[in-house]
Amino acid sequence: MIRVLLSQEIHPEGRKILEGRFEILTAPDTSQETLLSMAKNIDAIILRTTSKVTREVIENAPKLKIISRTGAGVDNVAVDAATERGILVCNLPAVNNLSVCEHAIAMIMHLAKQLSFMDRAVRDGNWKARNSNLSVELEGKVLGVVGMGNIGALVAKKCHDGFGMKILAYDPYVKEKFRDYDYEFTDTLERLFKESDFITLHCPDTPQTKGMITRDLIYSMKTTAYLINASRGGVIDEQALIDALKEKRIAGAGLDVYQQEPPALDNELLTLDNVILSPHSAALTKEATIRMSAEAAQAVVDYFEGRQPKYIYNITELKNRGLI
Repeated sequence: MIRVLLSQEIHPEGRKILEGRFEILTAPDTSQETLLSMAKNIDAIILRTTSKVTREVIENAPKLKIISRTGAGVDNVAVDAATERGILVCNLPAVNNLSVCEHAIAMIMHLAKQLSFMDRAVRDGNWKARNSNLSVELEGKVLGVVGMGNIGALVAKKCHDGFGMKILAYDPYVKEKFRDYDYEFTDTLERLFKESDFITLHCPDTPQTKGMITRDLIYSMKTTAYLINASRGGVIDEQALIDALKEKRIAGAGLDVYQQEPPALDNELLTLDNVILSPHSAALTKEATIRMSAEAAQAVVDYFEGRQPKYIYNITELKNRGLI
């Protein structure tokens, strides 16, 4: 019987699609050692964000035919190694766009209205906090969007159309796509960081983006500006951000992702009152969790029942090699 490994449990709706068709195994933990051991006799892997299918895993999984991600990102898959073996790498490029978009906007609004401070003030009996004038309006503020892919573009649209924010975008790959929009594009991150009131990051974790948000960029921000990251932790120089927050060089930050996940308990981010944090949960709404599990499972079903899965990340390379 075809064996499908879940790197971590998925939603019951996704499991239902697999049951009766395959033998389902669930990894007891997310360690690399466990995945390496369990993948040896596996035909398919449904992969969540918490585990990595490395080249070593692929080389030790001779029966593996398909890796199906429960999200858009494939930075936790050795795609080149999979392609060399003719293994399909499937992802879901649009499945959690709305969830992540809304999470980023929620962070923008939370920071703009200083909700953490106001909540603590009421609980502490500090009613005078209402006169602190810390909160700001979003109307007319400049939103810097780094990465205008599906999620970044959706954040820009909702903030522009819904809140009347001005959009200053950086994305050299899709600039022409938005030429008829009331957005301004910049060719430099330096300008975006200097001029924006809120900056939201929506870029993948690649060698090109790793550490892209440097100390110099962070320290060039307005002292009244906020930085939001619901993409990947590796794109930011995290220590530089911590230093800027501690020194009040920027007004604050909202983070859903970190260089190390989960962050160590002694990470200084956890002690700062001008940053709001969430546990890489932007994509994990009830609705998106069901969609991710069901669609990742369906890709596996489609493959083994002779249909082409809807999204194959490495389809071009596989075709070029005559492997599909």
